[in-house]
Amino acid sequence: KRLPRGWGDLGRQLAIFAALDMAYELSRTFAVGDRSTALRHAHSIVSTERSLGLFHELDVQHWAMNAPSIVMSVANWTYFNCQFTLTFGFVLWVYLRRNEHYTRLRNLIATINLIGLAGYVFFPAAPPRMLTGLGFVDSLNETGVNHHSGLIAALSNPYAAMPSLHTAYAITVGMTGLAITRTRLRFAWVAYPALVVFSIVATANHFFLDAVAGAGVAATAFLV
Repeated sequence: KRLPRGWGDLGRQLAIFAALDMAYELSRTFAVGDRSTALRHAHSIVSTERSLGLFHELDVQHWAMNAPSIVMSVANWTYFNCQFTLTFGFVLWVYLRRNEHYTRLRNLIATINLIGLAGYVFFPAAPPRMLTGLGFVDSLNETGVNHHSGLIAALSNPYAAMPSLHTAYAITVGMTGLAITRTRLRFAWVAYPALVVFSIVATANHFFLDAVAGAGVAATAFLV
Protein backbone atom coordinates (compact mmCIF):
# COMPACT_ATOMS: atom_id res chain seq x y z
CA LYS A 1 0.00 0.00 0.00
CA ARG A 2 2.97 2.32 0.49
CA LEU A 3 4.20 1.86 -3.07
CA PRO A 4 2.82 4.67 -5.25
CA ARG A 5 2.70 2.57 -8.43
CA GLY A 6 2.99 -1.02 -7.22
CA TRP A 7 5.80 -3.55 -7.11
CA GLY A 8 6.02 -3.82 -10.88
CA ASP A 9 6.88 -0.16 -11.38
CA LEU A 10 9.35 -0.18 -8.48
CA GLY A 11 11.09 -3.13 -10.10
CA ARG A 12 11.23 -1.30 -13.44
CA GLN A 13 12.71 1.84 -11.87
CA LEU A 14 15.32 -0.16 -9.96
CA ALA A 15 16.22 -1.93 -13.22
CA ILE A 16 16.57 1.41 -15.00
CA PHE A 17 18.92 2.75 -12.33
CA ALA A 18 20.90 -0.50 -12.26
CA ALA A 19 21.33 -0.31 -16.04
CA LEU A 20 22.30 3.38 -15.88
CA ASP A 21 24.84 2.71 -13.17
CA MET A 22 26.37 -0.28 -14.94
CA ALA A 23 26.57 1.62 -18.24
CA TYR A 24 28.14 4.60 -16.47
CA GLU A 25 30.74 2.56 -14.62
CA LEU A 26 31.67 0.47 -17.66
CA SER A 27 31.81 3.46 -19.99
CA ARG A 28 34.11 5.29 -17.57
CA THR A 29 36.66 2.48 -18.00
CA PHE A 30 36.67 3.15 -21.76
CA ALA A 31 37.01 6.90 -21.19
CA VAL A 32 40.34 6.57 -19.38
CA GLY A 33 42.91 8.96 -20.83
CA ASP A 34 46.63 8.33 -20.67
CA ARG A 35 48.38 9.30 -17.46
CA SER A 36 50.65 11.96 -18.97
CA THR A 37 47.70 13.78 -20.57
CA ALA A 38 45.65 13.58 -17.37
CA LEU A 39 48.52 14.94 -15.27
CA ARG A 40 49.16 17.74 -17.78
CA HIS A 41 45.49 18.72 -17.61
CA ALA A 42 45.62 18.66 -13.80
CA HIS A 43 48.61 21.01 -13.79
CA SER A 44 46.78 23.30 -16.21
CA ILE A 45 43.89 23.42 -13.73
CA VAL A 46 46.34 24.38 -10.98
CA SER A 47 47.81 27.12 -13.18
CA THR A 48 44.36 28.47 -14.00
CA GLU A 49 43.34 28.49 -10.34
CA ARG A 50 46.54 30.29 -9.37
CA SER A 51 45.88 32.97 -11.98
CA LEU A 52 42.35 33.38 -10.60
CA GLY A 53 43.41 33.28 -6.95
CA LEU A 54 41.44 30.07 -6.33
CA PHE A 55 44.25 27.63 -5.54
CA HIS A 56 43.50 26.98 -1.86
CA GLU A 57 42.94 23.21 -1.92
CA LEU A 58 46.15 22.53 0.01
CA ASP A 59 45.05 24.99 2.70
CA VAL A 60 41.71 23.21 3.03
CA GLN A 61 43.33 19.78 3.26
CA HIS A 62 45.96 20.90 5.76
CA TRP A 63 43.28 22.47 7.95
CA ALA A 64 41.10 19.35 7.81
CA MET A 65 43.97 16.99 8.59
CA ASN A 66 45.08 19.09 11.56
CA ALA A 67 41.56 19.56 12.91
CA PRO A 68 39.95 17.06 15.33
CA SER A 69 39.87 13.60 13.67
CA ILE A 70 36.07 13.74 13.27
CA VAL A 71 36.50 16.38 10.55
CA MET A 72 38.57 14.11 8.30
CA SER A 73 36.39 11.11 9.12
CA VAL A 74 33.29 13.02 7.98
CA ALA A 75 35.09 14.18 4.83
CA ASN A 76 36.23 10.65 3.93
CA TRP A 77 32.81 9.12 4.64
CA THR A 78 30.98 11.82 2.70
CA TYR A 79 33.25 11.48 -0.33
CA PHE A 80 32.69 7.73 -0.65
CA ASN A 81 28.95 7.77 0.08
CA CYS A 82 27.54 10.95 -1.41
CA GLN A 83 27.66 10.10 -5.11
CA PHE A 84 25.89 6.75 -4.91
CA THR A 85 24.64 5.65 -1.47
CA LEU A 86 23.20 9.00 -0.38
CA THR A 87 22.04 10.04 -3.84
CA PHE A 88 20.18 6.85 -4.58
CA GLY A 89 18.79 6.76 -1.05
CA PHE A 90 17.37 10.22 -1.76
CA VAL A 91 16.01 9.07 -5.13
CA LEU A 92 14.25 6.15 -3.42
CA TRP A 93 12.74 8.52 -0.84
CA VAL A 94 11.45 10.79 -3.61
CA TYR A 95 9.98 7.78 -5.42
CA LEU A 96 8.17 6.58 -2.30
CA ARG A 97 7.13 9.89 -0.71
CA ARG A 98 7.17 12.56 -3.46
CA ASN A 99 6.48 10.40 -6.49
CA GLU A 100 5.20 13.24 -8.68
CA HIS A 101 8.76 14.64 -8.73
CA TYR A 102 10.52 11.32 -9.32
CA THR A 103 10.61 11.13 -13.13
CA ARG A 104 12.24 14.55 -13.51
CA LEU A 105 14.84 13.70 -10.84
CA ARG A 106 15.64 10.39 -12.55
CA ASN A 107 16.06 12.10 -15.90
CA LEU A 108 18.25 14.80 -14.37
CA ILE A 109 20.65 12.20 -12.98
CA ALA A 110 20.77 10.35 -16.30
CA THR A 111 21.53 13.60 -18.14
CA ILE A 112 24.23 14.54 -15.62
CA ASN A 113 25.93 11.19 -16.24
CA LEU A 114 25.92 11.66 -20.02
CA ILE A 115 27.40 15.16 -19.82
CA GLY A 116 29.98 14.03 -17.27
CA LEU A 117 31.14 11.18 -19.49
CA ALA A 118 31.68 13.60 -22.35
CA GLY A 119 33.93 15.63 -20.06
CA TYR A 120 35.96 12.56 -19.08
CA VAL A 121 36.45 11.60 -22.73
CA PHE A 122 37.51 15.02 -24.00
CA PHE A 123 39.35 16.31 -20.92
CA PRO A 124 40.79 13.49 -18.80
CA ALA A 125 42.25 15.04 -15.67
CA ALA A 126 44.07 13.59 -12.69
CA PRO A 127 42.76 14.42 -9.20
CA PRO A 128 44.89 16.46 -6.76
CA ARG A 129 45.84 13.32 -4.80
CA MET A 130 48.03 12.28 -7.74
CA LEU A 131 50.00 15.54 -7.57
CA THR A 132 52.05 14.49 -4.57
CA GLY A 133 54.85 16.82 -5.65
CA LEU A 134 52.63 19.75 -4.70
CA GLY A 135 52.02 18.30 -1.23
CA PHE A 136 48.61 16.66 -1.65
CA VAL A 137 47.85 13.54 0.42
CA ASP A 138 45.41 10.76 -0.48
CA SER A 139 43.55 10.71 2.84
CA LEU A 140 41.50 7.67 1.82
CA ASN A 141 44.56 5.41 1.82
CA GLU A 142 44.19 5.23 5.61
CA THR A 143 40.58 3.97 5.41
CA GLY A 144 39.24 0.45 4.90
CA VAL A 145 37.68 1.37 1.56
CA ASN A 146 39.80 3.38 -0.88
CA HIS A 147 40.58 3.76 -4.58
CA HIS A 148 42.55 0.51 -4.58
CA SER A 149 39.70 -1.62 -3.20
CA GLY A 150 38.17 -4.41 -5.31
CA LEU A 151 35.46 -3.22 -7.70
CA ILE A 152 36.34 0.43 -7.09
CA ALA A 153 39.77 -0.10 -8.62
CA ALA A 154 38.35 -2.30 -11.39
CA LEU A 155 35.53 -0.02 -12.55
CA SER A 156 36.58 3.50 -11.66
CA ASN A 157 38.34 5.91 -14.01
CA PRO A 158 41.30 7.43 -12.13
CA TYR A 159 41.28 10.44 -14.48
CA ALA A 160 37.63 11.42 -14.05
CA ALA A 161 38.14 14.54 -11.97
CA MET A 162 36.79 17.16 -14.38
CA PRO A 163 33.87 17.76 -14.02
CA SER A 164 33.02 16.75 -10.45
CA LEU A 165 29.85 14.68 -10.61
CA HIS A 166 29.92 14.54 -6.81
CA THR A 167 29.15 18.25 -6.97
CA ALA A 168 26.56 17.89 -9.74
CA TYR A 169 24.70 15.18 -7.81
CA ALA A 170 24.91 17.15 -4.54
CA ILE A 171 23.44 20.29 -6.12
CA THR A 172 20.66 18.24 -7.72
CA VAL A 173 19.84 16.53 -4.42
CA GLY A 174 20.07 19.76 -2.43
CA MET A 175 17.92 21.86 -4.75
CA THR A 176 15.36 19.08 -5.25
CA GLY A 177 15.14 18.56 -1.49
CA LEU A 178 14.70 22.29 -0.96
CA ALA A 179 11.95 22.45 -3.59
CA ILE A 180 9.87 19.46 -2.47
CA THR A 181 10.33 19.38 1.32
CA ARG A 182 7.53 21.02 3.29
CA THR A 183 9.03 21.45 6.75
CA ARG A 184 10.66 24.56 8.20
CA LEU A 185 14.00 22.73 8.17
CA ARG A 186 13.96 22.41 4.39
CA PHE A 187 16.61 25.12 4.01
CA ALA A 188 19.09 22.70 5.59
CA TRP A 189 19.26 21.08 2.14
CA VAL A 190 21.34 24.07 1.01
CA ALA A 191 24.18 22.92 3.28
CA TYR A 192 24.50 19.54 1.58
CA PRO A 193 26.32 20.71 -1.58
CA ALA A 194 28.69 22.74 0.61
CA LEU A 195 29.51 19.63 2.67
CA VAL A 196 30.17 17.61 -0.47
CA VAL A 197 32.45 20.25 -1.99
CA PHE A 198 34.38 20.42 1.28
CA SER A 199 34.76 16.63 1.32
CA ILE A 200 36.01 16.31 -2.28
CA VAL A 201 38.58 19.06 -1.71
CA ALA A 202 39.71 17.96 1.78
CA THR A 203 40.29 14.39 0.53
CA ALA A 204 42.29 15.72 -2.46
CA ASN A 205 39.96 14.17 -5.01
CA HIS A 206 38.86 17.34 -6.80
CA PHE A 207 39.94 20.91 -7.43
CA PHE A 208 37.61 23.85 -6.89
CA LEU A 209 37.38 24.26 -10.68
CA ASP A 210 36.19 20.64 -10.91
CA ALA A 211 33.37 21.60 -8.55
CA VAL A 212 32.58 24.70 -10.62
CA ALA A 213 32.39 22.52 -13.73
CA GLY A 214 30.17 20.07 -11.83
CA ALA A 215 27.81 22.92 -10.97
CA GLY A 216 27.77 23.78 -14.66
CA VAL A 217 26.85 20.20 -15.51
CA ALA A 218 23.96 20.31 -13.04
CA ALA A 219 22.75 23.62 -14.46
CA THR A 220 22.95 22.27 -18.02
CA ALA A 221 21.01 19.16 -17.03
CA PHE A 222 18.30 21.34 -15.44
CA LEU A 223 18.07 23.37 -18.65
CA VAL A 224 17.86 20.23 -20.80
